[in-house]
Amino acid sequence: MERTSRQTELSTEQTDVHERQGAWTPRRLAVTALFTALAAGIVEMAAHLWPFTDLADNAGAVVIRLAVYALVAVVILRFARGRQWARIVLLVGLGVIGTATLLVEPVMWLFGDADLGAYFAGLDGPGAVILVSRVAHLSAVAVGVAAMLVMHPRKVVGVTG
Repeated sequence: MERTSRQTELSTEQTDVHERQGAWTPRRLAVTALFTALAAGIVEMAAHLWPFTDLADNAGAVVIRLAVYALVAVVILRFARGRQWARIVLLVGLGVIGTATLLVEPVMWLFGDADLGAYFAGLDGPGAVILVSRVAHLSAVAVGVAAMLVMHPRKVVGVTG
């Protein structure tokens, strides 16, 4: 059944009401999931650097990563305020490029001479944090991307009619 413009306008108005009332909308879910992914990325970075004894040697890389994280936070905030360009940047940047970079290392390891038993037997505190934060990061990105993809196109830019 094809939707009329009046039906689309009503569903968009209902979404506006839900957003004002604090209901979970696709946009709110996407923003929450993307900020969760960002936090998981920061936790993973810190776990890679633990125990911070060589922090000075990695200062340049840390500054670059924190700058990227800050830029991503700004884009997420722009998306939260209805900017279509931010949605596209997040879909491509986090949904495609970012996800690929998170998957390359584990996939290469699995296709190499992977020994899962030895990996889990030798898992220390920082390694466990890295594993959990990587899984949380990937899961949050998947939820955020899915939520962005189901958003009504007019709702992305805040058009109500």
